[in-house]
Amino acid sequence: MFKNISLGIYYPGNSLLHRLQGRTKLLLLAWFTVYIVIANNYMWHFAPYIVLAALSFLGVVISGISLHHVWRRMRLLLLLMLLGAIPTLFTTDGTVKPLYTFGPFPTSFDFIRWSIVAYGVLLTIYIALFLLPIPSLQIISLRSWLKRFRIPLIFITLGVIVLLWLIRNIPPGATFPVGPFVITNLGVWSLFSLYTVFIVLYIFSLLLTMTTTPIALIEGLTMLLTPLRWLKLPVDDFALMTLIALRFIPTLIEEVEQLLKAQISRGADYAHGTLRERTQSLIALFVPLLQGVFRRASDLATALESRGYEIGSHQTRLHEKRLGAIDYGVLALVVIITVGSFFV
Repeated sequence: MFKNISLGIYYPGNSLLHRLQGRTKLLLLAWFTVYIVIANNYMWHFAPYIVLAALSFLGVVISGISLHHVWRRMRLLLLLMLLGAIPTLFTTDGTVKPLYTFGPFPTSFDFIRWSIVAYGVLLTIYIALFLLPIPSLQIISLRSWLKRFRIPLIFITLGVIVLLWLIRNIPPGATFPVGPFVITNLGVWSLFSLYTVFIVLYIFSLLLTMTTTPIALIEGLTMLLTPLRWLKLPVDDFALMTLIALRFIPTLIEEVEQLLKAQISRGADYAHGTLRERTQSLIALFVPLLQGVFRRASDLATALESRGYEIGSHQTRLHEKRLGAIDYGVLALVVIITVGSFFV
C-alpha cells in the first residue's frame, strides 16, 4: 500500500522531462489547468481532450517511467471514479432533451421479500462456515477473501432489517415503479469531460513530482511567487514549509513501515482478528509514530539553526537556473498545440 504513494518521491533520470526546469513544469501544469477550464465551455468538442490524453501519454513515455508504475498509482483512483460514474451519467438540469430513458420498471414488494429470504439463507451459510466444527468448512473459512466480507455484511444486514421493517405493512401483490432513469447530453458530457480532466491532471501531477526533486520544485515555485514579495508576503517561509511537507512524506511512510515491521516481529497481527483488535493494534502505533515525528522535527530545527537559517532571508538557489532553449521550446510547442486544438 505504501509503495503506491508517489507524492514527494523522485525517480532519477536523464529524460527530457528531467532536464526541464522545475518552474517550466509548474507553468505547464498551470497552463493545462487554464486550458481545461476553457475547453469545458465548448460542449462536444473532443479535440482538446484528445490532445490532453495524447500529451499525458507522451509525457509518461518521454519521462522514462514505467507505465506499470503509473498504473499502480492510478488504479485505486480509477476504481473510486468508476463508483461515481453512474450518478454522474444521470445528471440532468431539467432543460435539456433526454438522450435515452430507462424505465420506469414495475417492481413487486413480494420480490423484495423473497430477496430478503435468499439473503438470510446466504447469511446463515456464511455464519455456519465459521461456527460449525466441520473440517472442510473450517478450511474454507480460513480464506482471507471470505473474511473481508465481515464488515460489509454488518452494514448490509442492518440495511436489510430496516428495509424489512419499512415494508412490514404493505399487502402482498403490491408494486412500485423504479425509475425512470434519464440519460441526457449534459450527463454524458459531464461524465466524459470531468473524468478525463481529472485523470489527465493527476498524471501530470505525478510526472511533476516523479521527474523533479523536491528542492528544485520548491525553488521553481519560489521564483514564480517572487512578485508576491511586493505585497510583503513571506514567500521563502511558505516555500520552506512546502519543501519540508513534501520531502518528509516518504520519510514518514518509511517510519510507519519500520514500526509495522517491528511490531509484527514482536507478534502483532494487523491482518487478522476482530475489527476491535486490529484497531487497538493500530492505535498502539500512534504514540511511537508521534515520538518519531517530533524527534525528526527537532533534528531538522537544529540543522536549520546550525546552518544559519533566518526568517525572511533569501536562500541561495541550487538547482533552478535561467530558462534554456529547451524550456522555451517545450512551452511554445505545448501552447501552440493546445491552442490549435480549439480550431480543429
